[in-house]
Amino acid sequence: MSPITRRLFLALPALGLFSAPAWGQAVPDLSGYKLIFKDEFEGTELDRDKWHIGTNPKGEQWGSDSYFVTASQADAELFGQVYQVADGKLRIRANHKADFADPTGWKRKWYSGMISTAFPNGKPPSAAFRRGYVEVRQKFPAGKGVWPANWALNLKSQTPAGDPLGSIEIDGLEAYGVDMTIFHTIVHNWGNKTSSPAMSQKLPDLTADFHTYGYLVGDNEVSAFLDGRLVHTVSLLRADSVDRFFWMFNLAMGGGWPITVPESGHYDMLIDYIRIYSKDPDAVAINP
Repeated sequence: MSPITRRLFLALPALGLFSAPAWGQAVPDLSGYKLIFKDEFEGTELDRDKWHIGTNPKGEQWGSDSYFVTASQADAELFGQVYQVADGKLRIRANHKADFADPTGWKRKWYSGMISTAFPNGKPPSAAFRRGYVEVRQKFPAGKGVWPANWALNLKSQTPAGDPLGSIEIDGLEAYGVDMTIFHTIVHNWGNKTSSPAMSQKLPDLTADFHTYGYLVGDNEVSAFLDGRLVHTVSLLRADSVDRFFWMFNLAMGGGWPITVPESGHYDMLIDYIRIYSKDPDAVAINP
């Protein structure tokens, strides 16, 4: 999500433009779905066959107030500070360093991490689907300025030729340190700069413990779940023509909302597992 869009999006609650559906429907029946991808983070390092690290498939950084550390040799000194696999969990840490030299020239002093199921240089994705279900068990950090997200883009939008109709972005979850009892779900069509109605729901403190987050992408809508209960359902824009989606999981800082991004410290996001299901015959799968 761009900083401008994010500022407008987060201003909506004050204007009374959010819709809060009933929270409580059971998680969808996955009969007929096949597990196409999983990572239980049981080893001692990230599986490079499953994850691209730090950039989009074009090799570019996403915009936020933190640099996403990559798996390149240039970032070798930072890699272990940000990504750690231990005790059956992945830790992604956002670090502040006053003398950090941002490789992009954007002069950011925070660096953090992102993992993605889509790779650059023509390497096939480890998981991608048009219709499917993503489930993540994770724990978010508390603190103003944190910006965790579980989100997706259509594959075609990230090819060298691009998608002539523009990209479709699914924000299954975006949460902001200003209030970690809320997460937001929205779909953007960047081709014509439209968005689905924004959905927000007051929830338990998302930083107090691990929670299970689920995202069901159907024919015409996207539903978000918390601990097996329906939280949001939004329209899937351009549903009749969009191609398969790849997924990203990151901890960013800032991103444009007018809050103070801290000038010191660190924040940790923990992921217990990520599982992806689909019943599409053309879903891209890695042997789970």
